[in-house]
Amino acid sequence: MKAEKIIITGGATRIGASIAKSLAGYDVQITLHYNKSVKEVVKLKRELESYGSRVFIIKADLSIMSQTKRIIPFAYKMMKGLDCLINNASIFEKDDLINFSEKSFNKHMNVNLQAPAILTQNFKKFLKSKKGNIVNIIDQRIFKLTPFFFSYTLSKTGLQTLTKISAMKLAPNIRVNGVAPGPTIKNKRQSDKHFKKQWKSLILKEKVDPKNICETVKYFINNNSITGQIMSVDGGQSLAWQTPDIINIKE
Repeated sequence: MKAEKIIITGGATRIGASIAKSLAGYDVQITLHYNKSVKEVVKLKRELESYGSRVFIIKADLSIMSQTKRIIPFAYKMMKGLDCLINNASIFEKDDLINFSEKSFNKHMNVNLQAPAILTQNFKKFLKSKKGNIVNIIDQRIFKLTPFFFSYTLSKTGLQTLTKISAMKLAPNIRVNGVAPGPTIKNKRQSDKHFKKQWKSLILKEKVDPKNICETVKYFINNNSITGQIMSVDGGQSLAWQTPDIINIKE
């Protein structure tokens, strides 16, 4: 199945922007959701239009339900239909079980889990009985849990469950799958040295190329036999076995 009327949340920068570029082309319409990245989304819109796409943009704070609910109706109206939803937007703040705050916890849940759930619900409502695709961008840490990034991890494991439940409920017309990336683009808290150390620790010894995430998204869109699946694109990060508890222990 080809995606021709696409919504991408968090589509202005980073992985979301890479996905948008990979899907753009003639006969393709894209609605980009953004929140704060105004300059970036305007620049990206021009670039995607140069590839032949019609592009629409909508600002929304996904931590506010009323704003989230505006996205699907807007996209449907502007593109005169829908066939693909990519839930990419997320927040990623550091906390743990001991020091997490109610504010941070709720924001993670609202943006990373509630928003995709609402968008999925409305996507189905507007598609009615037509065929479509949903791809959720999750995180490899759902497969290798740690006590760090408490609120974020809980929200992403929730998104993992949402992916599978949605696939069950929305079949056969809507397929739902997920991509779980590893170290791809340095986050704002990382130094170059720390990011390099992170990806050098992967068993494949190289950081994840955004192009490979995009190819996985396209694979899910095009393969009509797959639903309810989550693929790690993480350089083997979720398979790391040389953890501190076993390093230097001889068998």
